[in-house]
Amino acid sequence: MMRSWLSSSGPRLCVGDEPVSLNYALSLRRLQRSEETKALLGKTIPVAQRVLGESHEITLRMRWNYARALYSDPDARLDDLREAVSTFEETARTARRVLGGAHPFLEGIEHELRRTRATLRARETPETLAQDAFRTTRAKLAQERAELARTLADASARPPK
Repeated sequence: MMRSWLSSSGPRLCVGDEPVSLNYALSLRRLQRSEETKALLGKTIPVAQRVLGESHEITLRMRWNYARALYSDPDARLDDLREAVSTFEETARTARRVLGGAHPFLEGIEHELRRTRATLRARETPETLAQDAFRTTRAKLAQERAELARTLADASARPPK
């Protein structure tokens, strides 16, 4: 059975009860293509939340896989791991409320949450925290420098008074 599901911001077909975008994201994640997985789910999760609701099982599965893509990325930064922990926590709360505390889906989320927390704790050494702060500050400075360059270019393009 095929039916229409997502709007123009994502794939439009469901096969049975599974959206094509979730199946595609799972395939991308298993191929260790984290950036593509995050980009796809970043676009389709808001649509699923709007169309199906926050507590729909498909929405929960999309959020779970988004968090898994965040923390399983070999280049994951501390901010990515923190976002993964936060996403797992929110997804677990919703799943517990909707599906019940003994549901296997919730057990899987909680297992991933424990693993992600352990990974985050292991990586949050004083040295990595300093490196992360340095990278964040350097990125902010680069953004401010680009904004200043645009402002100066706009000012020099204006005719003199």
